[in-house]
Amino acid sequence: MLAVGWLARAAFILLSSPRARSTDVFSWITVAHELRAGENPYETTTFLNWPPLWLVVIWLLDHVSSALGISFFLTLRLFLIAVESGVVVLLYSFLARVAPDQARRIVIVGISLNPIAILLVCQHGNFDVLVGLTCLAGALAVGRYSRTRDAIMWLVGALALGLGALAKTVPLLLAPLLARGARLNGWPARWIALALFVGPALLGDAVILVLAPHAVVHNVLFYRSQPGSYGITGIARAIGVGAIGNGYSRVLFPLVLLAFEVAAVVMLSRRDLDTRRTLLLAALILFAIPAIGSGYAPQYAYWWLPLLVATYPLFDRGWRVLLLAFYVIAAATYIVEYGLLIDHGAFLIVNDHFKPGAFLNDAKLRFSHPTWLTVLRLPLFLASLAVIAGGVVRLLPAREPVSPR
Repeated sequence: MLAVGWLARAAFILLSSPRARSTDVFSWITVAHELRAGENPYETTTFLNWPPLWLVVIWLLDHVSSALGISFFLTLRLFLIAVESGVVVLLYSFLARVAPDQARRIVIVGISLNPIAILLVCQHGNFDVLVGLTCLAGALAVGRYSRTRDAIMWLVGALALGLGALAKTVPLLLAPLLARGARLNGWPARWIALALFVGPALLGDAVILVLAPHAVVHNVLFYRSQPGSYGITGIARAIGVGAIGNGYSRVLFPLVLLAFEVAAVVMLSRRDLDTRRTLLLAALILFAIPAIGSGYAPQYAYWWLPLLVATYPLFDRGWRVLLLAFYVIAAATYIVEYGLLIDHGAFLIVNDHFKPGAFLNDAKLRFSHPTWLTVLRLPLFLASLAVIAGGVVRLLPAREPVSPR
């Protein structure tokens, strides 16, 4: 599985142009230059919108690339592939226990040869795979706690999610997963779990806040993803009711999300979730944020991808068919986007093997407009709604398919 994934990524790197890289990669290079010059990139750029883990990683990657004499982009790719390898190992170790006959095939198709995963780590170059790894680890640990009542596993889950929040704060939305353990364990364990869960992000943000208060407040604490080119906000903009989309983005969805989080914490503190529903709930929360939330970016796929792959053999045939259909639609959408959009790297436009014709150039210009980009992503949005609906149905306790081992 690892070898298959490495070979696929090596082939992509060798066949694609090194100029086919997303704007995020150029941002990380700029941040590395600022660090080399002794500047604070949180203050001198607007590229860092999260707690400081990624800042530290950029500094390390810059020094490693200089020591090895290779490009920063290649070093970045190798780092992300290494993190992704951790996802593969963790995912396989779980699936080999619950679905031994299918585990290898699921991981190879779902991660190793998945075009979405390849494009994200080899061309986009963002660090969302770190979020995917920590959220998968956290959900698996909490699922094990629900089986064994081993408080150590509950604390491990809190730590994994807390480390994920040091990269991007979105893992904090998985707080409902920890609610049952918080109810069953005593106050010493609760305080330790709270420190592990929110401590890393709070401490990291406190350090950068002291160094650049205005920039951190503006670029980190008030950062929101860009709406208007996908899903609800994109459709609203396309049909001329962008103000409604803005209201949904800025007011309605945050309120709904807050209400859901509170309700989920209360409900889950009173009942146990088995491992499969723990994984599914984590996947649906992280999936719904970009799918129906206030902003969208394609790199967010690695938040939910490992978790959804993990749920594939855990439920009924209808769920597997639904995930496969979504897989096909999502993979096709990502190939078109990353092949044509300059911001994403445009491997079909920026390449060393052939000159793009009029059709590709016309498509590149067309899909650079938010309305056309919304249209391109419409099948993905509709498929996402189907996955959310199907997942919610399977979270209900009344539905009881055969449990995995």
